[in-house]
Amino acid sequence: MRFFEPDIIVEAEPGLAESIGFDAVSNSSLESQLISLDELHSKKWTGHRMDLYVGQSVVDIYQADYEARHQFVLREDVPALLFKEDRLAPLVEAIFGAFPRDEDADYFKKFYENAYSPKLAAAGPDTWLSVFEGKAKPPFYPTFLDLEIEPKTRREATFFIFDHTKTSDLIDYWNTRLFETPVFPVPLCWLDELKGFVSKAINSNHRPIPNNSFGTMFTSQVVFARSVKEEVAKAVVEVFSSDCPDGSFFIGRSTHPKHTDDWHGPRCARHSVKSDEARLSLEVEGGSVSFPMPYPKFAERFGGGRYRWANVVNLSAHGPSDMALCYPSNIEDRTFPHLAMGQQGPIVSREGWVLLEHYHESSGYLRIDSGTDAICRWLKKKGIEAKPSSAGRIASQMVEKLASLRAADLIADKDTIQILNKMAMQERTSNSKSTSNTKTFEGRTADTGRWHELIKKRAKNTLRFRVSLEQFTSRGILKLGLGLNCPHCTHSNWYGLDGVDYIVTCERCLKEFSYPQGSKEPRWKYRVTGPFSVPNFAEGAYAVTLTLATFAKSLSPVGDIGMTMTTGLNLKCDAFEREIDFAFWYRKERMLDQKGEPHFVVGEAKSFAEEAIEKGDLEALQVVAKELPGTVLVVSVLKEKFSEKEKRLLEKLVRWGWVSVEGRMRAPVIMLTGVELFADWTVEKSWQQKGAPYPADADRSVFSDLELFALETQRIHLGIDYYDELRKRRRT
Repeated sequence: MRFFEPDIIVEAEPGLAESIGFDAVSNSSLESQLISLDELHSKKWTGHRMDLYVGQSVVDIYQADYEARHQFVLREDVPALLFKEDRLAPLVEAIFGAFPRDEDADYFKKFYENAYSPKLAAAGPDTWLSVFEGKAKPPFYPTFLDLEIEPKTRREATFFIFDHTKTSDLIDYWNTRLFETPVFPVPLCWLDELKGFVSKAINSNHRPIPNNSFGTMFTSQVVFARSVKEEVAKAVVEVFSSDCPDGSFFIGRSTHPKHTDDWHGPRCARHSVKSDEARLSLEVEGGSVSFPMPYPKFAERFGGGRYRWANVVNLSAHGPSDMALCYPSNIEDRTFPHLAMGQQGPIVSREGWVLLEHYHESSGYLRIDSGTDAICRWLKKKGIEAKPSSAGRIASQMVEKLASLRAADLIADKDTIQILNKMAMQERTSNSKSTSNTKTFEGRTADTGRWHELIKKRAKNTLRFRVSLEQFTSRGILKLGLGLNCPHCTHSNWYGLDGVDYIVTCERCLKEFSYPQGSKEPRWKYRVTGPFSVPNFAEGAYAVTLTLATFAKSLSPVGDIGMTMTTGLNLKCDAFEREIDFAFWYRKERMLDQKGEPHFVVGEAKSFAEEAIEKGDLEALQVVAKELPGTVLVVSVLKEKFSEKEKRLLEKLVRWGWVSVEGRMRAPVIMLTGVELFADWTVEKSWQQKGAPYPADADRSVFSDLELFALETQRIHLGIDYYDELRKRRRT
């Protein structure tokens, strides 16, 4: 079920969906997407015919094809076929297509006859050859009209050898068609008559691949269904292989549905089938987007059935965003997220957001939540109350100031963060005869010359991001003004450009004094504003922001990341009450529109303190992972190394996370330091520049798979290797 991700679930018997955890699909507040077999077969009178209760009627295709291609054609070069009913009915249904025998469904056959005037044919090898040599059209032919089929795997010939009397073989063939193309079904009972076609097709396909300097040739594959015994398969190969050159084909067994159910969820390479497509640039207005919905051009506007077709919506933003565009799949429980305004859905799948449609020329409306709202609602579904924490609100403001991480490079520098923090905290020392007391006061200012020197230094050391002071002021990080000392109390005041006047007021003593127009004393100064003016490294907001930016930008520089994020949350449920510094869903988009299941990630972020990580911090992550198995844990610090004490604490958490639960790690633990958070281009480049123990040539899969990335960071920072430990256990 997780592999095929069905839009509509049909129960052959009541209670089957509930037994595998899909009972939530039938929800009284929604139009149920769980129906019985009787409902599927039931009909609905639409005025001129009976329509299926669910789905798009093929009759619309007959009508559209007739009007477009056959209405004024006097002679049809390629005849359509209609098959006689006989003992080969299952084979006919699988290979050529057949019609229902029910009396109230007889109209399917009648419409087909009216549109194509088919010839009556008997199932046999001669008819098979006519169809697959393009000399005749079977009843299946119209179902491919106006559909664009995009294979995701090999596009070479597949010959599927099967026993038509075995139901399992017919299912194997049907599944193989979802993955391979073209597929030639070869029943064992017709092999002698079809062997010439198979040999000729294999030879025709065996040709050099264009623009290939190695001389590699196309090869066909001969696949045997699961019921075909080994000795029978060998005999079959001998029948046609004598006329085929060596290496022109390879032999395999039916393996579909072929997929790996790993950490990412089921991976598949099914064909993509579409009738229409539209690419739009949308503006989010009032927290939502609207767009015209594509529809099959052959479909009548209003059909009798419901859920006649599906529209798959894939939304993406330009760069990192605080919008929730990446969600976990909801195949089992479709009540979250409810984003389709005025209609049901969407179904969140590896394809995208699926909207089931009833009629065309309609518009789609989708609510776009913030990452914080989306994750809090999801946690509530899991029984965990989540609210933004005080530190989380500061970090959220910082992320917003940095254009949802797109400008996070501005603070991706140790010296920059240090000077920003010093501007938020000012130390003053008072001496007496016996003691020297240091107190911290708010300062928030620094001379402009100091910042010009810093920007000049950064320009020499970075290749990726050209930093300017204009970027700091335009983002609201720094604000330019004048510094003046009060003649009454000597307090160092700062006045913005809109606050300078001939008479000014001291911020401390509130006494007025004249602006020193003839003095050299006034100096231009920058002042930190907003979240950047919060002491103690903005309550950890710098570390949180750079950690999120590392996952959003520095693991993959090509912008193929799906990520929905939130800053700090207070979590509360029956099992625990804890605070986390950030959380996000993370998915590395794959080639050919294939997506995996996103990871849920929670983390703790610290600054430069020598002993920044404490036992309670890691316990908070651990209890979350216990409540939400499979959660990825992240521990990050701005300093370059973990202390020995921190390493001992982290190793306990790492080994706890290694424990296998349902064939997967309970909680992979990722460790990041300033080496990764201050990466100039990518984490990979930063590792290469640092040298051992950082890898000089880490496999690319490390940066596209969070589990592998976790294991690599554990090896770097703790010196422990999961696979070495696994081998030791096996030996002992």
